[in-house]
Amino acid sequence: IFKANKDPETPVLNKLPTPMVGRYIRINPQTWFENGTICLRAEILGCPLPDPNTVFMWEQEPQPTDKLEFKHHNYKEMRKLMKKVNEDCPNITRVYSIGKSYLGLKMYVMEISDNPGQHELGEPEFRYVAGMHGNEVVGRELMLNLMEYLCQEYKKENPRVMRLITETRIHLLPSMNPDGYEMAYKLGSELSGWSIGRWNYQGLDLNHNFADLNTPLWEAEDNEQVPEHFPNHYIPIPEYYTLENATV
Repeated sequence: IFKANKDPETPVLNKLPTPMVGRYIRINPQTWFENGTICLRAEILGCPLPDPNTVFMWEQEPQPTDKLEFKHHNYKEMRKLMKKVNEDCPNITRVYSIGKSYLGLKMYVMEISDNPGQHELGEPEFRYVAGMHGNEVVGRELMLNLMEYLCQEYKKENPRVMRLITETRIHLLPSMNPDGYEMAYKLGSELSGWSIGRWNYQGLDLNHNFADLNTPLWEAEDNEQVPEHFPNHYIPIPEYYTLENATV
């Protein structure tokens, strides 16, 4: 029986008294908080061992053929990778910044197009955003892999990729919350609680920090005010989002 924490921010490390080899681990909660709240998050840390039941031994397992950087990238490494992609494909890529985070880290975007930096009339523009929650890293890494992949496949004249790049202007923002990522990255997965780095430095959840235009429209529809008294083709940004002390 291992004791857990009493607050959601303090990680607790428990070690097995005797090392053991296992494929599956079952966790049976014994007690909960006095108010009956049920909440459990556990990470199992161990060392990999060769599986005698598989055809391939670990040293002989097939390796990925894509020449992509399959690793976690902190802010410095992310910027370095984006610079490399831009240098490898200068004719179809452009790196720009949409601004700075609260701590001054630039939020870089990779543009991929046959005419980077130019808005072409009638050509659709597409944007992928990742890293709103700084400690959720899969989207960030997929975004970096995607820009690498599009560059490499364009140089190989992959027809599907060439069509995407010539007929679409693509914008990839891999880290919308670089402050949160760096906070979680420095602590590491063993010491970070589930919320460390999730919000930005100001404590805002960027995934929900957008103007809510749905609720006013739904309320107007329920009150039969659309479209005579409430437009459904253009909804202005609510006034409380434009105040000087607004946090949007």
